[in-house]
Amino acid sequence: MVISEKFIRQHTGLKNILITPSCRSTFDEIGKNDLIVALEQQCGYGRGDHTFFCPSGGIYMVLRVQGLYVDAHTLTPTVGLAVHDAARSILGVETQLKWVNDVMISGKKAVGILCRSPRRAEYLVGIGINYSTPQSEFEKAGLADVAASFEAPENRASAFVTGLVNRIKRHALAGFDHVRYSALCMNVGKTVEFTHDSTRVRGFAEQIAPDGSLIVRIGSATVAVDAGEVSIIRNAE
Repeated sequence: MVISEKFIRQHTGLKNILITPSCRSTFDEIGKNDLIVALEQQCGYGRGDHTFFCPSGGIYMVLRVQGLYVDAHTLTPTVGLAVHDAARSILGVETQLKWVNDVMISGKKAVGILCRSPRRAEYLVGIGINYSTPQSEFEKAGLADVAASFEAPENRASAFVTGLVNRIKRHALAGFDHVRYSALCMNVGKTVEFTHDSTRVRGFAEQIAPDGSLIVRIGSATVAVDAGEVSIIRNAE
C-alpha cells in the first residue's frame, strides 16, 4: 500500500507529514510533524494499559490539532464520527460506533481511537485502522472473533487519510454532535456492564450526553459513565 504525502499535503494544507512503512509507535515518533502515518507498528498504544494490534495492511496515524479548546471526553467520540463519515463517503463502508473510542463493522472492532493533550489547546489524535488487513492476520493473533477490516482498496488509501484529516478538523471545531453519536452508538438501547464505585454493575444505556458521557439507568437512578470499559450484554433480559 502506498500513501502519497504530496496528495495529503495538497488537499489538507498540512506541511510537516511523515509517511513510514513501519515504526515502533506513531505517538513516540510523531516528533514535530503535523501528521504521521505508518503502515505497521510494533508497539501500538491502546486506551489505559492496553496495547493495539497493528499488523501490516493497516493505517496507523497521529494528527496534531492545535488551537482546539475542547474536552478530550468529547473529542474522542467526535473523531469516531469523523471516521464513520469518511469510511461511508470515501470507501462505501458502513460502520457503527462503540462508546467511547471504537469504530465497529458487524459487531467487530475495526478502528481504535486515542486522544492525548501534550499542552493546552493542543491534541494528538491517534487512530489505528484495520484498512486492508488480511483476515489471516486476525486468525494468527486469535482475534478473528473480535476484529474486522474495512477490506478497502489500497488505491483509495491516500484519499481516505486526506478525507479523514479534513473531517477531524472540521468536526472538532464544530463541537460534539451528541445526538448523532447517540443514534449511531451500538451501546445505546442495550444492557451494559461497567465498573461503578469499584463494583461491576449492569444497567440500560439510554443516551450519550453533551459532555460525551454514557447515561446508564440502574433501577430508578441514572449514572453518567465518563471513563472505563463498558461491555454490551447480549441476550440480556
